Amino acid sequence: MRHLSFAELTAATPAQEAVWDALWRGKSIERIAVDVRPNAATCRRVREEFAFELDEGAVKLAGYTERWREELLNSLYALAAQRLMPGDGAPALDVPRWVHGQSQGFADLFGARVEEQPDGNFFPYPLPADPAFIDDLQCRPLETSLYYTAVEWLRYARAATGGALPFRNPVMTGPLDTANYLLGSTTLLEWVYTEPETLHRLLGKITDAIIGMLRALGEAAGGLRHNTEVTCTRGGFGLCSEIRAIISSAIYEEFEAPYLLCIGEALGTFSVHSCGSWERTLPSVLRNPYLRAMNGPSKENDLPTLCALAQGKILLSIYSSVNVHEEYLWPDTESYLRHVLTVTPIEQPLEINLQEDDLPRWQRLHREIRGTKAVLAEPALRM
Repeated sequence: MRHLSFAELTAATPAQEAVWDALWRGKSIERIAVDVRPNAATCRRVREEFAFELDEGAVKLAGYTERWREELLNSLYALAAQRLMPGDGAPALDVPRWVHGQSQGFADLFGARVEEQPDGNFFPYPLPADPAFIDDLQCRPLETSLYYTAVEWLRYARAATGGALPFRNPVMTGPLDTANYLLGSTTLLEWVYTEPETLHRLLGKITDAIIGMLRALGEAAGGLRHNTEVTCTRGGFGLCSEIRAIISSAIYEEFEAPYLLCIGEALGTFSVHSCGSWERTLPSVLRNPYLRAMNGPSKENDLPTLCALAQGKILLSIYSSVNVHEEYLWPDTESYLRHVLTVTPIEQPLEINLQEDDLPRWQRLHREIRGTKAVLAEPALRM
């Protein structure tokens, strides 16, 4: 069994780094960036052929459990498998979602009860729909939150790997979606019209808490931080927003855009993931100089419309719609890939993820539609 160094795991050529940085600046690389995901057989081979040496002194850090060590090793094996793939994926470790209660774990900072569900997801119970109660809310110390366990896990993982690896920031909602956890969707959308000032005061408190937690996460990761969902770039951080799929552009402009701008001004560049449609909010997104990429599905988003709106000024990170009504599903992978290759202008920065077994199909379609072989960087690792 070969011991794999962390330097080998993160090795990259100047050409690969140039792709990651160009995409994060919203610059076209004159092709579609591809993050290739390994299949199960590759993942099994990695576990059979590679081993890692962790600094076992890290087990003395706050919060450590044996499950943390197991999860870190799982993450390292997953990263090694990904680095055996060709393509543009940037190497970084994820923070396990069970550690911090997913984005819902953040809701307890304002007193919401967060409960783990049988399926492993987490559910926040909304607070009383009372403007006076909400106005009296104060953010609790960050260290008291279930979500803060992500900070402790990052400290452990960084120490165990000698500070050699970058991390992706854990999944976190933006201000309006966090308010949705605290109020529930019915109250949130009602208060847009009946209690806008109360809602703005709450969003201000949430924004401050998000900034504080993201700073703590960044420090724990040693500043080596990547995006959550956008994988062919390096740097920045990511937020997620599902509420934008059901709100108007006017509501977004008033109750989300200003707070995202505040976060960017405090912390720098970031991306946003959102399931559902976000076409109507994209014009506002382009006015935020810190918001560098949008991640979401197609067909729920119409890719030609997104490209027309984006005007080549922002990275679009696209995947095939899942778990939605049949009319928003592609009949097969080939139809989805053919659509992406056909409708994406060369000047539009765009990334997709591709399964290892679909590489021959991607090359065939690329030759058929674009007349050239798809450019894929060589794997960083070899078996």
